Amino acid sequence: MSALLILLFVQDGNLVQNPGFEDGRKDPAHWDRCDGLTTFWEKDPLRPGKCIRVFSRIHIDDYHKRLEEMKLENPPPPSKPREIKGKGYDTVGGLDGVGYWSDWIDLKAGMRYTLTADVRSEGGKPKIFVKGYSELPVEIDDNGKAKKVLMRRVTFKIYLDCDGGDKWKTSTVTFCPTHDREDVKWARVMLYGYWPAQNYWFDNIRIVEAGKDPEAPKRWAALKEKAEQQQRSEREAQVKEARYCLAYVRKGIERYKADVGSLPPGLRALVEDPGDPKWCGPYVLELGDDPWGKPYQYKQTSAGYALKSLGPDGAEGGGDDVE
Repeated sequence: MSALLILLFVQDGNLVQNPGFEDGRKDPAHWDRCDGLTTFWEKDPLRPGKCIRVFSRIHIDDYHKRLEEMKLENPPPPSKPREIKGKGYDTVGGLDGVGYWSDWIDLKAGMRYTLTADVRSEGGKPKIFVKGYSELPVEIDDNGKAKKVLMRRVTFKIYLDCDGGDKWKTSTVTFCPTHDREDVKWARVMLYGYWPAQNYWFDNIRIVEAGKDPEAPKRWAALKEKAEQQQRSEREAQVKEARYCLAYVRKGIERYKADVGSLPPGLRALVEDPGDPKWCGPYVLELGDDPWGKPYQYKQTSAGYALKSLGPDGAEGGGDDVE
């Protein structure tokens, strides 16, 4: 990319940093490191400036080995790849494809964007993906304990089918990352070379704002209402299931009481003989958990006994207990 084009990209609001791959030292600034096996940062032989070359005719095992090496802070040079014979169905291009990623891009809710890119190849048609991310709760293992943390997860994806051929061609697509959900706040671009297993070149990657989507707020409200209605329906079904199970267990308790002459010391006594010669169980087939994955709560009281589910929150006295 020429210096003039770089200036024009800055002026027209391009959100992709280093779109023409001219900045950087060992690797392009604001993009992935190049692995020297499937991704290369090099001068374009057809026009001034630099570009990214993706080479997908590498054996899949050599590619996965290089992926592991690239996790190191200072990866070693790549090993000489094995020779590929035939069409290359065993290559990364024939299986996984090679992705090369940009830095994060901040998004605006309700905004449409246009992606434009220059691409050429040895004949194949590469793709360029834009993946949008929301911050979602994810359960992780924290020293043996489950812990929920917020992490960025893909909630939107589009791709641009690029024209192939040995001459540079420009492809474009317009999209709205927040078309269906308002919380898509970030995006990344992935340049992708796959099949046929060959060389693909990428340059001048642009994402610019293309105007607001005026219908977005209405869609969000409708989708939110639909999700809330689904949650209400699921909750009603779970409560119904819990009440059915509680009624079934109560019948078992009454049968136990009729045989033994007293209430069971615990629910386990409905399926396992507590050592009473009058026991004629089992009185229920099994003691499953409630619809929220918690055991049903049973205790003897001065008036007899109490049996319930702790409900969705799984806590005593949370206001959503089911009896």
